[in-house]
Amino acid sequence: MQESGFNTTSRRINIEQLEPGMFVEDVFAENGLLLLSSNSMIERSEQINLLRKRGVSSVYINISKGRDVPPEREPEDSAIVTDSFLSIEEESRRSDTQKREVAYFAELEKARGVHRNTISIATESLRAIKSGAPLDTRELRSVANEITESIVRNPDALVSLSQIKGYDEYTYVHSVNVGILSASLANALGYPNDAVAEVGMGGLLHDIGKMRVPDQIINKPGKLSDLEYAQIKRHPEIGHNLACEKPGIPDLAKKMILQHHERYNGTGYPFGFKGDRISEAGLICAVADVYDAMTSDRVYRQAWTPQKALAMIFTGSDSEYSKKIVEAFTRHLGIYPVGSFVKLGTGELGMVVRNGNGNLLFPIVKILFDKSAQKL
Repeated sequence: MQESGFNTTSRRINIEQLEPGMFVEDVFAENGLLLLSSNSMIERSEQINLLRKRGVSSVYINISKGRDVPPEREPEDSAIVTDSFLSIEEESRRSDTQKREVAYFAELEKARGVHRNTISIATESLRAIKSGAPLDTRELRSVANEITESIVRNPDALVSLSQIKGYDEYTYVHSVNVGILSASLANALGYPNDAVAEVGMGGLLHDIGKMRVPDQIINKPGKLSDLEYAQIKRHPEIGHNLACEKPGIPDLAKKMILQHHERYNGTGYPFGFKGDRISEAGLICAVADVYDAMTSDRVYRQAWTPQKALAMIFTGSDSEYSKKIVEAFTRHLGIYPVGSFVKLGTGELGMVVRNGNGNLLFPIVKILFDKSAQKL
């Protein structure tokens, strides 16, 4: 994707100069909503009228793909006309938004490969533990490094893929999502890259103890008996013991395996640790684990919306969960997490592609359907 306004084949023009047959770069409304994505061709004058109604006063066109402005329609002094439509501050804001979107979509393609590879390796690894086969921790460390590199390049792309639900193999994909969310949050908290990778590895392996719990208990649709629940509560300790037997699993990851069900107020398990007795990595994993579990369909209940899950976690702030971690997690994901499908007040439907710059209530949305539910 070419970056709007920063190459020789792209030029900014007044909306009055826009005509059918021209290819536009990303076009944003005044509130930051993405109206048209890069390389979209203007086919009808109605599209131009809609852009005017949305407050668009100028656009970038790609003159290598489509029509240019006819010579007779060139303004006498394009610089003066341009400045009359956009202030320097507004132009800078739009350029920053476009840069963020270019970075997001550029990383998204790479992140898809990382996501697929991580699911494959995690599935193989957890199945190996379940069957008693040797565990290749080198492959796990490799995908944890890939996760870290993707997050460092752009923190939203891989996280958006973790929001895509509907896989049949819940246990394996849940572990991948917890690994991504944990690593992404660690990166947002300022962890160095090697520690981010260790946190990612801990997230991938946090539920390895469940591989030794019978499937009929893990997937039971009804209420667990006291005996069954007691077996479930042992999985962090079982997983920690398994991790200690496998060379190459870092101590930070082992703490996450052992502590991801501990709660800040001491009501968790297996040991009822409280406050500072729980490592920060364990607190990170606890929030990532419960968030992904809440937003996934299970045999015993339907998935919650991301907003409902975040609200529930926030009510447990400073009781079940560390307030610092919950606030950082909410800031990082946003009230409307990347990948959320949302309906706007104007009736259009779209997908959140990036959190607003510092404003949790105003994410950047890619409009996919108009208010009549017609795909754009």
